[in-house]
Formats: sequence, C-alpha cells, structure tokens
Amino acid sequence: MRIGIISDTHDQVDKIKKAVKRFKKEKIVLLYYLGDICSPFVLDLFGELQCSIKVVFGNNDGDRYKLLGHRPGNMEFFDNFYVDEFNGKKICITHGDPEKMVQALFESRNYDVILRGHSHVAKISKNEKTIMINPGCLVESFSDKNKHWTKPSIAIYDIEKDKAKIIKV
Repeated sequence: MRIGIISDTHDQVDKIKKAVKRFKKEKIVLLYYLGDICSPFVLDLFGELQCSIKVVFGNNDGDRYKLLGHRPGNMEFFDNFYVDEFNGKKICITHGDPEKMVQALFESRNYDVILRGHSHVAKISKNEKTIMINPGCLVESFSDKNKHWTKPSIAIYDIEKDKAKIIKV
C-alpha cells in the first residue's frame, strides 16, 4: 500500500502534472501534500487522483481562504501541523518549519512516520522508531545554504514495508 508525498510545488504546473501522473502509476491510496501550494488554481491539477488528499499549509500559502474554496472534493486541509493514523501508523504531517521543531519531533520517537517539506531538500532519515521523509520540492534551483543543486522530486512511502523512495520528476 503506497502513499504519495509532495511538498513545495510553488505553482510548477508542468512538474505537478508529472507528479500526478507518477502517483497514478504508483497506485497510491493516499496523498499527503506538505504545503507551499501557492496559487489556488494548481489544486485543480490533483482532481484526477482518485485517492484522499490531506494537505497542511506552508509558509508560502498566503490566501488560505481562496485555497480552501478552490479544492477538489477529495482534498482535506489542516493547519501547518497534523497528526494522522493510517494503517496502524501514527503519522505526523508538517510543512517543516521551524527546523528545530522538526528535529525535536524526530528525536521524540512519538511517531512512526514524520512527513516534512520546506527545506526543498529530498531526504529520508530513520532512527529506531521513526522514518522521516522530505520529498523535496518541484522547483529546480541551487541552494547556497545546502551547497547543492535541487532537482524536482516527490516521494512514495510503502506503509506495509516501511520503506520510502525519492522520485525525480
């Protein structure tokens, strides 16, 4: 059973279309969207997914009321932090800022899965209890802070195998 994870789409229409196509190919049963949607019109691009979509807001989602009013029927919104339970897993969903909070959540070992975005850096981390997945972003750019080139990416988490993978789009 696969879960899709996407974050920091920043109105990248072509990349969003590629991501949706990949999520369909992977036959995801649920999509977690970790914020920084930006413009309400991009939500229409997720309408063809037949699964439930759970969304937390990011720091670049300025007009939340317009986003809420423009969503497909299978999309549910939460603030910038949400705890879900799915298939026996306790899943923490956050946009990912501030960084100290995310690290504290990871070190707390209170969750089976932490999904976070914000940094634009795709990364999977694991400790004895928790897997933390950052799907990266859909913006291709150079990060001075992290000294590397960010390629557009999403993530897939296989909840039964407790394994995640980053997919370039």
